[in-house]
Amino acid sequence: MVMSRSSTLRLIRALEGEAHRAKTRVKANGHPRPYFVSYLLRDFEQHWFQGRFGTLYGAETRRWRRCFADVRVGSYRTDHVRDGGLTDNSQKAESFAYTSLPIGTRLDGVLHSIWQLTEARYREAAEDLLEKRAESLHYRNENEGLKSFARREAAVSISTPSLPEVDHDAWQNYVERASAVGKKVPGVYGCDVELTVRNCQRSFVTTEGARIVDRLPLWQIIVNLELANDAGIAVPWSLSHFVTQPQELPSLDALRRQIRGAFKQMRAIANADTLRAYSGPVLLDPRPAGLLMHEALGHRLEGSRLLSSGEGQTFKDSLGELMLPRAISMRDDPSLESYGGSSLVGHYKHDDEGVPSRAASLVKNGSITGYLSTRAGIAKKHQSNGHARNEAFERPMSRMGVTVVDADDPIDDAALKRRLIEEIKARNLPFGIHVIDADSGETATKSYDFQAFLGEIRAAKRVYPDGREEFVRDVSFVGTPLNAIRSIIAAGSRQEVDNSYCGAESGAVPVSTISPAFLVQSLELQSNARTPNAPHTYSMPWDRPAGRTQKRR
Repeated sequence: MVMSRSSTLRLIRALEGEAHRAKTRVKANGHPRPYFVSYLLRDFEQHWFQGRFGTLYGAETRRWRRCFADVRVGSYRTDHVRDGGLTDNSQKAESFAYTSLPIGTRLDGVLHSIWQLTEARYREAAEDLLEKRAESLHYRNENEGLKSFARREAAVSISTPSLPEVDHDAWQNYVERASAVGKKVPGVYGCDVELTVRNCQRSFVTTEGARIVDRLPLWQIIVNLELANDAGIAVPWSLSHFVTQPQELPSLDALRRQIRGAFKQMRAIANADTLRAYSGPVLLDPRPAGLLMHEALGHRLEGSRLLSSGEGQTFKDSLGELMLPRAISMRDDPSLESYGGSSLVGHYKHDDEGVPSRAASLVKNGSITGYLSTRAGIAKKHQSNGHARNEAFERPMSRMGVTVVDADDPIDDAALKRRLIEEIKARNLPFGIHVIDADSGETATKSYDFQAFLGEIRAAKRVYPDGREEFVRDVSFVGTPLNAIRSIIAAGSRQEVDNSYCGAESGAVPVSTISPAFLVQSLELQSNARTPNAPHTYSMPWDRPAGRTQKRR
């Protein structure tokens, strides 16, 4: 179980003492002492259950502890951190070996590990400061004049709420019975149901006086399905329910109904045509629309990327410029705990630099109004809006938390489809595309790479001028950020929550996106067609012909 409150308070006091000891006692000839030390320690407890075709495939419970130690040398105005800290996450660094800590409540082993980690982090910081100074002899520092680390009032917040109990027997039965649905559907050769419960306690102290403890329970069901038709066309599928409280998860009967419904859609998609390429109007349902905003716009408004010479910095000088239709606004507000009855996994009260979370206005009436920021200065008059985040050992960088997309004058689903059909007819196109659901996305933001994004589509349909719809398969949406977001011509009135993990340089963090549907005037789709599977050499054990039984000897 996660540590008791009394053990947690003892740990916090010990970490505070070690941070101050490091700041005052570290000494290396010819090198500066640290001006700031912090420890961000996470205690993880994870329960995992997986069922496969009605059988328990695996179950385990484990605990581990990871720590990010920030040992800064130089000064608040100019220290050793470069390029927004985007590259300060190498597993080849000496300090990485010391980021895992003992999980016991006895402090001697923990403090020894903290000492090892601090020693390595200090040596790396001192070396980085020398390299930064040497680099200035050859290249101009474009961030000169910006504070390396803005001062903030130290926050104190100790919160240790009890976490929901995990009934192992009940959840093992749940994943077994839910995964048994696949045995009754012809052509299904993959049916896995996983439940992962991850409880995390975060303990944070600084030599400035910050002292923060909080807890976050994350409950996630992932269903991975695979089906193939008689021609060997395979369709992978996944369902996800990601929440902070177990009562929000679907009942066993509800999940089994969802799995059966997914099999029907998968079969229709397997028998559909492959869409090789497309460019034209696309109607994105709320979740794919949120994915588009997250990938095409959100990552490019992360302030840490504006400090890196290796980044494309698409919107660096765009404050006040009109980038989207005037009807669209976007903000990121991690202080939101729920929306429409759904919990938001991207919620937090303090970020991973100890700064209280607050809403950051990113786009207002189509114009860029701000960036997601950490304590690293991105402007002359800079104040963090509490968006520094990391997963475990990486340096926190600016990341999305709870991204909310709003639209003026939204229209309902039926009106959106009518607008799509009007676009099809006006441009004399044979059909348009309706993207119903998308799995995941990725984007390239580096200066040496293509400034593009990609979203993997799970379910999409052709929409004909007469209103008919039919599934298509093997397709992803792609594009360049400016073209995609500027071509939004209508937004829906129904917003949906999408809880997921987002991966970037500072690790995988839970995020929430709340978005309406969008009608995009022009979006490109590309094929990701798969080679058909060869038929199985013999049937699965439960696929014996009806009416035949095996004789006993």
